[in-house]
Amino acid sequence: MALTRRVAVFCATTAVVISGLAGPATADNATHRLHQAKARAAKLDATAKRQAAQIQGARTKLASLDAQANQALAALQAAAQWAAKMQAAQQAAQSVVAAATQRTEQARATLDQLAANAYRTQAAGGTFAATLTLIRTGDPSSVVEGLNLLDQVGKTQSQALDALRLAQAQQQHAELAAAQATALAVQAEQGARTAKNEADALVSQQQSTIKTLNALLARTKAAAAAEHHTAAVLAHQIAVARARAAAIRRAQALAARNMPVAGCDGGSVAGYPNGDLPVAALCPLWGAPGEMLRSDAAAAFNRMSQAFNGAFGEPLCVTASYRTYQRQVELYASMPAGYAAVPGTSNHGWALAVDLCGGIQVDNSPEHQWLLDHAAEFNWFHPAWAMPGGAGPHEPWHWEYAG
Repeated sequence: MALTRRVAVFCATTAVVISGLAGPATADNATHRLHQAKARAAKLDATAKRQAAQIQGARTKLASLDAQANQALAALQAAAQWAAKMQAAQQAAQSVVAAATQRTEQARATLDQLAANAYRTQAAGGTFAATLTLIRTGDPSSVVEGLNLLDQVGKTQSQALDALRLAQAQQQHAELAAAQATALAVQAEQGARTAKNEADALVSQQQSTIKTLNALLARTKAAAAAEHHTAAVLAHQIAVARARAAAIRRAQALAARNMPVAGCDGGSVAGYPNGDLPVAALCPLWGAPGEMLRSDAAAAFNRMSQAFNGAFGEPLCVTASYRTYQRQVELYASMPAGYAAVPGTSNHGWALAVDLCGGIQVDNSPEHQWLLDHAAEFNWFHPAWAMPGGAGPHEPWHWEYAG
């Protein structure tokens, strides 16, 4: 087959393959994001379960605190009733004090009157004085009358003194009882009110805690629902992308059957412009039908792909390898700025670069990390500009051969 015919077939094959390359890459990337979404959803479900258990525990504690609050209310009621009884007792004691005070005053008045009468009688020569005189004279009848009078006066005075002492004792007892009753009533009511306030504070605090936990649980459930929805959407995207990837692979295999095998004779590509290398000098990539690189790059890549197959059970997934100049022009015109090299400058045009899929296009994936660890063993590397934070666009799928 003429060289021009082989180049035309290669270009056609490349166009067929590239037209659907987003399929496998999208599926692999979506798979990675699906795993992440499922992991986040599972973590949120576990968090929600723990929060629900915390709420149940908080409600159990609240029930106990409610019981304490009820006990405190009952104690306050009993204290209030006791305080009412003590107040009545205090009022009764005050009545006793008033009566005792009145009797004391009456007894004092009686003594004062007796003393005054005796003094006036003796001073005026009255009955008391006459009785004393008769007793001195020895008149029997006068003596008896005088003695009776003195006995009556003595009895009255003694009764008055006894009444005074009793009234004073009753007054002191009543005052002490009233003071004790008042102090106990105040103490009991204050204690009960303090207990009620403490119980109310604990119940209020626990209710606030439950409210906070309920709000947190609601947010967690909403986040979990969002992650489950994301996972469902991604699962659908993966199914679509994988179906498209299968179609791409079938197209690649069909194109490879109609495409002549490159010579792979290690022929030099020196002197040929970027994107216009002779197909005869290019070699196919193992496990990637329709993809080609410069012979030395292809040989190193194939060894690396076989090592990758030993680790993951499949060869390296390739979405792009050598690009003709015309294809570079098309991509430069259609891709976002920075994601395609200026035509005639791309390492794809020198057949020294590949774009990979199968998980390698996802940072921190096991496949990507394996290649970071082993690519140098085969003289392949990930350019610094394509890494996160590099000078160029972030392209974890882009790898190059060092030569």
